[in-house]
Amino acid sequence: MTASSVPITDPAKRAARVVALGLLRDVLTARDRLDDPSDADALHDFRVALRRLRTWLRAFRPVLRDTLRGKVMRRLGDIADATGASRDLEVRIEWIDRSRRQLRGDERKGASWLIKRLRQEKVEYDAELRRALDDNFDKTTRRVEKALSRYEARVEGEQSYEEVAGEIVSAHLEALDAAMAGVSSIHDRSQAHAARIAAKRLRYVLEIVAPSDSDQARAMVSLKDLQDKLGDLHDAQMFGSQLASLVAEYKAASANNGNSATNGVVSHVDPVAGLQALLERLRRREKESFRLVIPVWHATASGLHLE
Repeated sequence: MTASSVPITDPAKRAARVVALGLLRDVLTARDRLDDPSDADALHDFRVALRRLRTWLRAFRPVLRDTLRGKVMRRLGDIADATGASRDLEVRIEWIDRSRRQLRGDERKGASWLIKRLRQEKVEYDAELRRALDDNFDKTTRRVEKALSRYEARVEGEQSYEEVAGEIVSAHLEALDAAMAGVSSIHDRSQAHAARIAAKRLRYVLEIVAPSDSDQARAMVSLKDLQDKLGDLHDAQMFGSQLASLVAEYKAASANNGNSATNGVVSHVDPVAGLQALLERLRRREKESFRLVIPVWHATASGLHLE
């Protein structure tokens, strides 16, 4: 979907729905790919397509709310939430597998132990995702399509697509600027996470509404880079915290039981060395990501005329 596919003079209510229906078709196409076990990118692409649709619906809510109810939006959110754990585990397993190749001895054994553990978790979350899709996806997407296929128009006073899109972009720019203003150290975790979400939402809107020859379109590369750096920072922090908790849990269980055990399961491998090696890598990744965030933000802000 491109900006040129919908006339900027169209009523905002019509244009927003035309774009949204195109994004919904992308979601349906990505959903079909989930049934192909050989498609390694299916879950990621489905998640992105769903995120783009939800971002657009949220951004243009003022001109969609007459037919698109909050209940339907919440159901889309529930489906998106169901994809989160599986995708997070997929990414983490891939990262550990790459890191494991550089480890030796007990560290490598510990990394292998963690991969096995996470794969078992993923099986459970994949089943939950499948149930969520089977129970709610078709019904929810039909309701979204029905809601987007009509709208209530006024004889006079309808805002144009260009007017509403401009207001939405301005609001998203302000949100990103405000969020980044709170990111001054590596400890500003919630602020950095909010900035990541703001950058993502702004990019998804700009990809559709920004004219190809505009400064905003040219700033898209640095905006995506900012989103990626903030994403790396968030992932390293979240996974690092979970690994630190797992190390503490495992040590406590071993001390209490006199053997290598956690969650009541006895293991013949002591994974602590591997977990700590991975944790050190995550801490380095966290520092490196944060080191790059501010310079990338300055480049992004300059391109978007926020400085």
